Amino acid sequence: MKRILTIFAAVILTVSMTMVPLMPIYADDSSAAVSSEAPAETEQTAAADENSAENTADENTVQAESAAENLTANEPAKIRLKKGLESAAQKSTSANKTTEHYEEKTENTTDAVDNNTTLADGTYKPESFAVSGGTGKVRITCSRVTVTSGKAYARIDFSSRFFTELKTNAQIYKPVSGGSSGISSFEVPVDLNSRQTIIGTTTAMSEVHDIIYSVEIVMSEPTDDGSTAAVDNSTTLSDAAYKPDGFTYAGGTGKVSISCSRVTVSGGKSYATIVFSSAYYTKLRASGRIYNASVDKNAGTSTFVIPIKVNTANTVIGTTTAMTESHDVTYVISAVLSNSSKKISESSSPSAGDDSQKNGKKKDLKTGTYAVRSDTDNRMFYIAPNTKNQKLSILKISKNGKITATVTLTGQGYDYLYMGTAADAAKAKTSDLSKYKSKNGYYSYSLPVSGMDTKINVAAHSKKLNKWFQHTIIFYSSGAEKVKDGTEAVSGKNSSNGKSGTQTSFRNDHKADRESKYKDDSGRSTASVNNSTSLSAGVYTPDQFSWSGGSGRLAYIRCDKITVSGGHAYATIVFSSNTYDSLKASGNVYSKTGGGLSKFVIPVKLNANNTIIGRTTAMSQPHWVKYSIYICLNKALPSGGSSSGRAKLKTDSLAASAPAIMGLEYKSTVKVSKAKYFRIFNYKHGIKLIQVDVSKNTSWASGSEKKNASEKKEYDDEGNVLAKTQHEITRELYQKKIVNYLIVPKGTELPAGLQKKCIVIRQPADKTYSASRESLSYIAGLGKTKDVSTLGFKKDKTVYAGKYTALKYRTLIQKKNGSVYPACFRTACQNQKYRQYHYQENECKKTERKSSS
Repeated sequence: MKRILTIFAAVILTVSMTMVPLMPIYADDSSAAVSSEAPAETEQTAAADENSAENTADENTVQAESAAENLTANEPAKIRLKKGLESAAQKSTSANKTTEHYEEKTENTTDAVDNNTTLADGTYKPESFAVSGGTGKVRITCSRVTVTSGKAYARIDFSSRFFTELKTNAQIYKPVSGGSSGISSFEVPVDLNSRQTIIGTTTAMSEVHDIIYSVEIVMSEPTDDGSTAAVDNSTTLSDAAYKPDGFTYAGGTGKVSISCSRVTVSGGKSYATIVFSSAYYTKLRASGRIYNASVDKNAGTSTFVIPIKVNTANTVIGTTTAMTESHDVTYVISAVLSNSSKKISESSSPSAGDDSQKNGKKKDLKTGTYAVRSDTDNRMFYIAPNTKNQKLSILKISKNGKITATVTLTGQGYDYLYMGTAADAAKAKTSDLSKYKSKNGYYSYSLPVSGMDTKINVAAHSKKLNKWFQHTIIFYSSGAEKVKDGTEAVSGKNSSNGKSGTQTSFRNDHKADRESKYKDDSGRSTASVNNSTSLSAGVYTPDQFSWSGGSGRLAYIRCDKITVSGGHAYATIVFSSNTYDSLKASGNVYSKTGGGLSKFVIPVKLNANNTIIGRTTAMSQPHWVKYSIYICLNKALPSGGSSSGRAKLKTDSLAASAPAIMGLEYKSTVKVSKAKYFRIFNYKHGIKLIQVDVSKNTSWASGSEKKNASEKKEYDDEGNVLAKTQHEITRELYQKKIVNYLIVPKGTELPAGLQKKCIVIRQPADKTYSASRESLSYIAGLGKTKDVSTLGFKKDKTVYAGKYTALKYRTLIQKKNGSVYPACFRTACQNQKYRQYHYQENECKKTERKSSS
């Protein structure tokens, strides 16, 4: 065996002139992403914050909690309280001098904004909302946008009651009444789809401070179109929201129904809320403009707000994507309104954020077991979707009316849930808490439910931080389906946790996704991709998907489906975090689609690397993080290009035939006589796979895999298993029974993510570290000593980089070395003690002398 390994060392040197690259020291072509907004700060610097913990309610809460951590447990309560308050006051003073210092020096004024919009008057829910600035301790949201007389106004909510003023549009605005407890809400003019500066005045600290933020509210505004004539929607009715006395429609095939729940009169003009009973209507042409839909996939509806002339026939043209290609369908609609029509309140508007209204008519559920739609506040607390992308919970109603829900979450970060506030949960008995039950990688909880169709407080306990966090959850009676006892809301294995390499499990709802909203990337950070394809229009499931880049601490990036429309391919990309609000791809900047986890639908070139750059707002300032993604779809490959049918790449046994490697095309096998402990396979473009069995009759015999299996897992604050860095992955690859090396010629591009499956060695290997005289003799026999730049022993004028048990890492990094080690290197590295090292070194020399003889 020793002789065979010795011969193999010469074989692999012949192929690549290197054996083991020092991946933990020098990573080839693995440059870290940096922020284009802050070039001096690397993405690794921000890695610890990439999946940041939850924002607390306000600055005082944070200061008080931090102060409490420093109190001595055995001190009297009054003394501890006094010290806690003093500590909080000191931290507040310190914060005044540091975190908000730059705001103090800024002239606290804002420019006037242009809040004109082509949107019809009414109330809307923003498609996305991005915010930057401040310290990140206060959460800022936009719950709705109201359009009045063609001007847009946003409701801005701060998760702190201490904000007393908001400056924007060159004016000062006071909080509006009727907001929730602990919230400061403002109604301000907003320039849609543009960055806007707002300055909040807070009294949370010892002195009043102004804090500068930048916000952007994304909403699709109608564009001019000549397909329909502009209507005169003026009316003599007073401004109010009305329920139509009657509504009629004609046209289409009759398979889709159209309704009108309200007509809003604003500024003497009427606007109708039109609802299609299909989630596939994406656009509506009306009154000389094109309006984009507000789609509710759960309810299966598409909603539009358009100008309408009441008591008159109005022509509209709807665009549906339900068929293989988009189709336009013409309808004639009419809404009947009079002075006696019933007025309805603005709060009853489905677009105003009323959960019970927008999710259908309430149902009175009887005794039994039901699958019901459910949702959360989607702040690091997510219900796991099923294969149809539905968020369901299992509800059991007993004869006495008691309701119990089984809720399944996406992550594994919470060990207990409690129906109530976080403060009450901290005081509750363990018997009153709901502990998780694990199955197939999912955590499920059994919870008592106090009511349907209303948001309920639920507290979640982070096992990593040992802290309770406040959330909300809602269960909808509308659409509830009776199911058998024992039915599970989510089936199959949870493939979302810890997948930092190749994705092979997919959740495809087979519904076409439309390209996310985008604007031109003036900085040209990414090149335009050729996403044309010969595939027929439809929705496809990738065969494999992989990604690389960033710090490696992002839990996962997923791609569950490819939408092909008009001969072009679009990928649905989902990040394991909800903090990515923008994505640069194909020369554009795309906005996040929907709520919850960050989702983007972007053009991609299939079976090729695609560069994407995501902006995360998890830190105090937004950062751009660069990734590379590779989507393998065998149907899009030329004939014969598919690797399907071949065995997977393994690390527990040598392959009998060439393994299938994503993005690589197999060519031939190198036949080596009496080769018992290694295999060599050739792939297209000169790439070679060399497999080495180090598990038998060698000091490299791995006992580390059992140890690795028991290593403690780390979780991010969304409950996802933290992915490992490339250095950690490389280290584990060396500890497997079978070590897979990919020898890659210079200038050859590999599919993203392969470095997480194989040790990648790039040619030419012209900078080598030789660890011993014996290994150097092999190199000399090959006539390659000119490529040796550093040694593990002192010889002539060659640079000495330390013995292999006491390496000079700075020297190796500067020389960018690959390395050649004796066979006992791993054993020596397992124990750095001086005496053991000398014993092992002597044993190495004895072994190598025997082998060379």
